[in-house]
Amino acid sequence: MLVFAVALALGLLLTPEAAQPKRISGVAVAQPTVKAGAPKPAPEPAALPDGVPVTEAGAGAWRVVPGGGHDIGAGEKLLTYTVEVEDGVDLPGFDHDVDVILADPRGWIGLGAVTFRRLGDPGADPDIRISLTTPGTARRPDLCGFSIPFDSSCRLSHDRRIVVNLARWLRGAHSYDGDLAAYRTYAINHEMGHALGLGHVGCPAPGAPAPVMMQQTFGLSNTYLANLNRTEPGAATKVRPDGAVCRPNPWPR
Repeated sequence: MLVFAVALALGLLLTPEAAQPKRISGVAVAQPTVKAGAPKPAPEPAALPDGVPVTEAGAGAWRVVPGGGHDIGAGEKLLTYTVEVEDGVDLPGFDHDVDVILADPRGWIGLGAVTFRRLGDPGADPDIRISLTTPGTARRPDLCGFSIPFDSSCRLSHDRRIVVNLARWLRGAHSYDGDLAAYRTYAINHEMGHALGLGHVGCPAPGAPAPVMMQQTFGLSNTYLANLNRTEPGAATKVRPDGAVCRPNPWPR
């Protein structure tokens, strides 16, 4: 045993590295943290929502949908209208939806100042043509244009036409969060408001119902709308960038 102990001690003295702990060389690298279910960024308020396929462009001419023949409302001012669909678009029921919206007492007839009368004759000369129109046609400079680069509907005074954008009719707007029926109601009431001589307005107070003449297709924030309208050459907006944000509202009252 004494011989073995002496031999072991001599071995350790001759090879001191054998008694040292081993070291591992290298540089520690932090691994990226993967967050499960990270929220998606909020969409651009004025952008067209995803949804069903949309016919991009039609023939650029409209056909009158037969129907009508009775008055809606009891106001002193009478406005005649036709419902029209662009050639190349097949959307049954559009005329029915328009009639129902205009006949609702929460709409313009409920204010007691106007009566609507639909004309169904292709040769009629109405006060207003409510025309379902593909986005490609609506973007034409002689129609709604595209200076604000988001699809929208519009009202044209030169040929008494309300251009209802097919893409918006089928997909709505982010401000209505998927409530397509409410958005369609808003779109008709808003453009009819222009036909009645009304212009754009802003949100009156944070959290208030949005006025129907607010540009709800593009958003519900005064600041966002004011900045958006600055991109349109010559645009004059009464909306102040005051930070007020409204709730969606499709009715004039």
